[in-house]
Amino acid sequence: MTQCPIAGDSWRVCFWCVRVLEMKNHVIDIVQKLAAHVEPVARWKVATEISENLGFSHILVAQVDAADRGIQWVNTSMSMDWMEECLCEDYIGIDPLFEGVFQTRGLVTQRTGLMTRSQAQTSKAFALNHGLKAAGMDVFACSRFGTSGTLGTHVSLVGRYSLEQMTGACPIDLGLYSGLLATAITAPVPSRANDLLTPHPDALSVRQREVLSLLAEGMMTARIAETLGISEAAVNKHFIAARQKLDAATREQAMAKALLQGLISL
Repeated sequence: MTQCPIAGDSWRVCFWCVRVLEMKNHVIDIVQKLAAHVEPVARWKVATEISENLGFSHILVAQVDAADRGIQWVNTSMSMDWMEECLCEDYIGIDPLFEGVFQTRGLVTQRTGLMTRSQAQTSKAFALNHGLKAAGMDVFACSRFGTSGTLGTHVSLVGRYSLEQMTGACPIDLGLYSGLLATAITAPVPSRANDLLTPHPDALSVRQREVLSLLAEGMMTARIAETLGISEAAVNKHFIAARQKLDAATREQAMAKALLQGLISL
């Protein structure tokens, strides 16, 4: 066997050198692909394709204000139904990973679906832990980039099965890849999640139209929640948002205005 010029007869160091070179080539390739697209939607599409090829089931990049924990925008390949539920139910407020990245430098990891009801401080915490698992998000590796107390970028890499498998499948360091995403993804893309975070004053979201349409069919809050698979609290939040957008005093008035304006139909 040819000796490694760095460490004599250490084949392990030779293997390490090859791995470093491979990782360097992967990083260069990723940077070139991301840099080739300036427009936010196009760059986000490339980022999601790269992430899928690296073995991640989902990714999330969000801008968050460290002062008040407010989310300015969020781009994610997660289901929009799931993201809307997270935002309306305020899962973020009880998510240990969300708070953990403010307290820890580097990656914060978590397995989902393992929490028992006795371990859960609230029913919402239990619903979040197992909801993530049910949505195919088994393990998270999260990190934050930015100065303490200011706007920063949160990155979540999501995989299936275990952190070891996710790490082994990715040819580059998870922290390094998270940093590349945080640097490249700097603007929001159109999505239902971003509509909720920065709503257009003259437009109803898909979910707001749904709750008003079901109200028009004669359904009460509990039945609407059951039909849409969300909580009654989330339904009420959608009603409140719709009332504000339509300048309506009640949800019934909001429904009537939506019908008259052609925003919903019977």
